[in-house]
Amino acid sequence: MPPSGKSIREDLARAKAAFAKNDELRTVQLVVMALRAFVSVKLPSSDRIMVEGLLRESFSNLSKLPHIRKLAPNGIPYVKGQEQKLCSTLIPLAQQLEDELGREDLDAMRERKLRIDHAIIKGSKFLADGNLLEAQRNFRAAVEDYVDEKGLFPLIASRLLDAGQFKPSFEYIRRAVEESPDNARAYDFLLTAAGKAEEWSLAERILLDVQAKGVRQPLLDQTLALVEARLGHWAEARSAAKRAVDAAPRLAEAARVLALAEKKLAEKAAPSAS
Repeated sequence: MPPSGKSIREDLARAKAAFAKNDELRTVQLVVMALRAFVSVKLPSSDRIMVEGLLRESFSNLSKLPHIRKLAPNGIPYVKGQEQKLCSTLIPLAQQLEDELGREDLDAMRERKLRIDHAIIKGSKFLADGNLLEAQRNFRAAVEDYVDEKGLFPLIASRLLDAGQFKPSFEYIRRAVEESPDNARAYDFLLTAAGKAEEWSLAERILLDVQAKGVRQPLLDQTLALVEARLGHWAEARSAAKRAVDAAPRLAEAARVLALAEKKLAEKAAPSAS
């Protein structure tokens, strides 16, 4: 569909909204899109006058953008009748802006990952010195910078487990299960912490909470079956083990719990049947 006065006005309205949200790249890209459309069609005079007014406002906004001021210190004034020339100026400027923002994003990512590394190193040192409070402060600072480093939570959990801090490790084991429900290490850590701290009910709650968020994972069901069995909840253990075995027959621990749960439930039902 060819551009129209309405479609160009809509692009400029979106550019104005992007400007209000401080989305510099989106603002420039939408103005470029509108400008290219404007020079490609001949609009009726009423539409043209309206679009020219919106373009004047858009170029005024462009000149207020921090990165545009840096790339074009004198701004980019709108000149009626010079739209083709303005288009030729704005297209490479948009590419420059995209490249610059990309570099800034990369630098910010590197700085963030460096902060995480430093926090983990400091936290581990405090932990080795027996200062759990400061260790936790640094570990939590690392978590605050988390974006997609899914190995972060198992890493912190393992440091706490190795230091014998079993109860504090649950905070990070929970996140490990939430963020990577297919990571077998997370469940191994959960079972270790639950066993050492005698916190089987907490382990059950963590697994049920993750499951309630819609996670469907055979490893989760297998671990839940083991936890329910440890709590003596044989009906729940059987249900979880059966889900795990049905989804992944190779899970030997789930198969073992399923057989044991069925035996326990049969024994429980036997007296009432006689």
